[in-house]
Amino acid sequence: MRIDGHARLVGIGIVALTAVAALGCSISENEKPTTSSSGTPLDEPPEPSADLGRNVQKTALTVDLSTLTATAVVDIAGSTESEGASFEAAGLAIQSVSRPEGPLKWSLAQGQLDVGVPTSLGSSTVIIEYSLAEQAQFQGLMAKGSTLVWPYFCGNLFPCHSDPADGTTFELTVTGAPTGLTTVYPQAIAIDAPSYQIAWATGAYTKLDVGTTFQGTHLVAHYLPGGLADAQKGTAVLVDVMNFYETMLGGYPFGAEAGAIAVDWGPTAYGGMEHHPFWHVSTLAMGDPWIQAHEAAHGWFGGGVRPACWEDFVLSEGTVSYLEARAIDETMGAAEGQKVWTHYQNRLTAAMAGTAPKIAWPEGCGEVDVLQDQLFGDIAYMKGAFFFRALEAKMGKAKLDPSLKAFFLKYKGRAAHFQDLLNFVKTVGGYDATACATAWLRSETVPAEQVCP
Repeated sequence: MRIDGHARLVGIGIVALTAVAALGCSISENEKPTTSSSGTPLDEPPEPSADLGRNVQKTALTVDLSTLTATAVVDIAGSTESEGASFEAAGLAIQSVSRPEGPLKWSLAQGQLDVGVPTSLGSSTVIIEYSLAEQAQFQGLMAKGSTLVWPYFCGNLFPCHSDPADGTTFELTVTGAPTGLTTVYPQAIAIDAPSYQIAWATGAYTKLDVGTTFQGTHLVAHYLPGGLADAQKGTAVLVDVMNFYETMLGGYPFGAEAGAIAVDWGPTAYGGMEHHPFWHVSTLAMGDPWIQAHEAAHGWFGGGVRPACWEDFVLSEGTVSYLEARAIDETMGAAEGQKVWTHYQNRLTAAMAGTAPKIAWPEGCGEVDVLQDQLFGDIAYMKGAFFFRALEAKMGKAKLDPSLKAFFLKYKGRAAHFQDLLNFVKTVGGYDATACATAWLRSETVPAEQVCP
């Protein structure tokens, strides 16, 4: 996601998730099956119990926009101890929960769906039929046809775990678009990705062929009526940007086709969201190559490697802000690259003068609410970017770039802490960046000498 004075989601209005209490439902005595469809006797399904620790391995969603009904087929990790599995589902009306062999017992209360799942050495499949509804702006399915659930509103769209450490592969089918409109979405995300990555957008879209990278990633842009000129302008250097990322960091991890979708977020929203392989960009920002470079970089950091905790948010946005500046410098020239850094300096100055906390990388894990504690903001974005710029000045690109690439290749499709990245900087690049990271990211101030010691 990209936010700033030049390109930001104005009045994003994301608030803490409001729990929705609902009555639970379970199988009655008359409904309990005794055999599966093949005639195999079934064990009695266990009572529903809470367990958010059961890892979600795969999420297959089928959504009908004409009826706002959906089916989620969720594969969860096996367990020989727990007979429970839980999902966030605050904005959903659950119709039924089952396994391939028959119904399961479930309850829904305070926005959490608890299911009784027989113990198993292997993964278990849970099938959830539900209906969904339009939500407030940036909290699920929005009125103008696109979705956005970052950071923890996925339970308004599908049964999920919003903890970024718990990644899942996705399959997605969306039907029922109004006549004359098209829904654009990825049919699959084949490596583990955070819950906030999956998305779709419905509109009168036209597809623009942008080009193909050296490594074979086909780039496209989907634009709305009147948006061709902006789509062409914003993606004019996108092939070069992606070539830079694929060379510097490794191959694009989210399939053979990628690109931008213009979404109508209203008359004041200017920015983007990292829904790889088809990232969303507001109609106002579609023509901005900086935004496109930023969201594209999330294919490697924030999506390809996701933060293990919200405290590691700088791993996503600080790293990507730095990569954005590098990519613009490489593809549009040093003068344009300097404009990015001048703009960053203005954003950093404004952020330091603001009221939000000044720590970009808080201690701990699972203790910070990324929205309520105001970690989402320019402190993490800009302090993170300038930390990497200082690191580059100390180590040189010849040592920093291989460190970032080795880290990405190690953690692709996985969650990581920011400390894990620093470890690679030390082992691959030969520099212990602990003091530099502390000065930039865990201090209330900006280092007087903006270089690494």
